[in-house]
Amino acid sequence: MAKEEPPSTTRDLQELQKKLSLLIESFQNNSKVVAFLKSPVGQYLDRHPFLALTLLVFIAASAVPVGFFLLLVVLTFLAALVGVLLLEDH
Repeated sequence: MAKEEPPSTTRDLQELQKKLSLLIESFQNNSKVVAFLKSPVGQYLDRHPFLALTLLVFIAASAVPVGFFLLLVVLTFLAALVGVLLLEDH
């Protein structure tokens, strides 16, 4: 026998679904999103959802290593700058 969910859980799930649908609707009504979807790239990705999902996952997964690399570049530059300033001071 399947357990029945308490009414509060069902109500919470309905509220969550309503909030999610409002968020998706506001995202779809954004002028920049509409402009992108009308572009040739947006239309191509709309016709090929698996490619769009793959591209989204690749971009999200590569953001962390690229961010770490850029942080390393900035920290190296700052360390070199401080080293030059300290060595040239004498």
